[in-house]
Amino acid sequence: MDKKGYESWGFKVSPTEDKNIFDYEGIEYPENKMRSYAIFPGITVLFIDFKHRYMAENSESEGTYGYRIGYSYEGNYYTHINNTRVLITREIFVGKSLPKSLESYCTSNKTIAFNIAISPKHIDHKDKSYKIISKFLKNVENIKDFGYTFNSRELIFLANQLIEALKNRDVILITLKILELMYRIANEKVTENRTKYYKEDAMKEEIYQIESYLKTHMKEDIDLNKICKEFKISKSYLNNRFMRIFQYTPMRYLNNMRLIKAEEILISTNKNIIDVCEEVGFKNPSNFARSFKKFTGLSPSKYRRHNKI
Repeated sequence: MDKKGYESWGFKVSPTEDKNIFDYEGIEYPENKMRSYAIFPGITVLFIDFKHRYMAENSESEGTYGYRIGYSYEGNYYTHINNTRVLITREIFVGKSLPKSLESYCTSNKTIAFNIAISPKHIDHKDKSYKIISKFLKNVENIKDFGYTFNSRELIFLANQLIEALKNRDVILITLKILELMYRIANEKVTENRTKYYKEDAMKEEIYQIESYLKTHMKEDIDLNKICKEFKISKSYLNNRFMRIFQYTPMRYLNNMRLIKAEEILISTNKNIIDVCEEVGFKNPSNFARSFKKFTGLSPSKYRRHNKI
């Protein structure tokens, strides 16, 4: 991304001795750091290390269209792909990479993540890595706006290894881990409902009503049967349409909203963790703690210590 583009995101750019590496520092919060590595022609990885909650709107650059691989090791953040709001968590996200975005923001005070941008038109077909890269591109060529996620243990383990390499600024290991990650994603099966568009119809407005219903009834015991009965809609139809707009199935979306609300309560209040668990609609404290750690990378108590204002 060019200098103007990063400044529009609230960062100033500092070149390093290596022409393929750039450092970025937050203009409002200098403790918010990023470092980008041009690993191969057409492939750049951005390491994100924020100490303050971040938000930017109407940002733009003269970048190119392509694909991205996103992963948030600690915390989580939203970004936009066209008109779809996408949540990046401790799952491997594969989606589009666009030069403009409506907004991007973190849900906590501390975020550690990476974003790998792949620009097909700049890929070097003669490079030894092209065999792996081309296989990756073949697997994601039909990707739609809301992308798709992988949460296999092997891929998450590999993503965490890449995070450690980025922390240590080990360029050789970063390069190897990115190639391995792309290779493994290239061999993953992508479900059909992640690679097809649905026709816009009158259901779109009702899907937004269902999303609003989930937010306002978050504390209640909600399951898919209850939602379908309330709105007189089939499970498969609801899941497919909801995922097309909100990235996840209704129940996964509800779980994410509960965990984001829990983040907010943990930071802004001194309520004990069991009370937080009940307030966001979890019935079992153990399930809440397990889900929260998977979502943010930290246990609820450790998350509070790291992010308390």
